[in-house]
Amino acid sequence: MIQSIERAMMIIHVLAKNPKRFFSVQDIYNETDLPSSTIYRLLYTLENFDLVERNEEKKEFRLGYTWLQLGMKMYHHTNIREKAHPLLEELAINVRETTYLNIPKLNNSIIIDRVDSPKNVRIIDMIGEKIPYPIGAANKVLLAFSEKEMHAGFLKNINDLEKIELMEQLNVIKDKGYSISYGEKTKGTVSVAAPVFDLNKEPIAAISAECFEYDTDTEKLESIAKEVTRAAHLLSQELGHM
Repeated sequence: MIQSIERAMMIIHVLAKNPKRFFSVQDIYNETDLPSSTIYRLLYTLENFDLVERNEEKKEFRLGYTWLQLGMKMYHHTNIREKAHPLLEELAINVRETTYLNIPKLNNSIIIDRVDSPKNVRIIDMIGEKIPYPIGAANKVLLAFSEKEMHAGFLKNINDLEKIELMEQLNVIKDKGYSISYGEKTKGTVSVAAPVFDLNKEPIAAISAECFEYDTDTEKLESIAKEVTRAAHLLSQELGHM
């Protein structure tokens, strides 16, 4: 790995913790232990490409808008997102809850699209948020339908008791075709997710709906699961899955 790139990314990860906040060199040093001279040099290089911006008065730095521009290009040109969005809109109307599209990335999933609930009170997780496995219905459904090699790589990081419990959950999810999680990411919420497959029968995304636990019963969850599964099936078909 090229050292300067690695160090620049260490700085970027610090700034990304709070994109609107300006960080001092001391703040960055406290997080990275990089020499102050190196931090200054890398910050000024990043500034030349508008990857960071500087508060001239305080000599502090935060993320630049180039990241937003790059992110929006990916956001608008992700083929799966374009195909999924109308289905997410329809699903949000049918279940009257906020709906999401997640894609897998190593041992996480990333929210790449969201349609807000038509209700006044709603749950909102941010587009671009990275959620570590196995937290949440979307992650569990992606794990359940992934290859055994994926399981092996992930399961080696948890203890035997957790491994047995998780594998039992994943087997149930695979049999049902969808996942339901209670408050795993956000307390007081329930999430329902179903897998999206490509033409190679690989799970490449998950569609989910999230609701408040106090406003949910078994009948409603079954109805939501049916609609979520239907949306995921339709998107799979559009992506060539038979």
